[in-house]
Amino acid sequence: MPIVLKPDLEQRIAQQVESGRYQSADQVVQEGLDLLEARNATEALPATGDTRPIWEIVAEISRSVPDEEWARIPADSSINLDHYLYGAPKVSE
Repeated sequence: MPIVLKPDLEQRIAQQVESGRYQSADQVVQEGLDLLEARNATEALPATGDTRPIWEIVAEISRSVPDEEWARIPADSSINLDHYLYGAPKVSE
């Protein structure tokens, strides 16, 4: 299917091929279409309708955690996260 492009678009495609990143104009156009489809797919996702700042959402979730669970979190967990997650040696405080 022949496609007629404006000279500035032809030049932009040629620059991409000349950069060495793409082997042909077809590859440049394919990459552009892939990105366009990905963007369209993202835009098609349903909105949750929750537009609150993330810290408000985290605070709400935190309030649902029982106090007994919060008490089980080690006081040095931010410093020694790798220790508690992966068994790395503890970091001195």
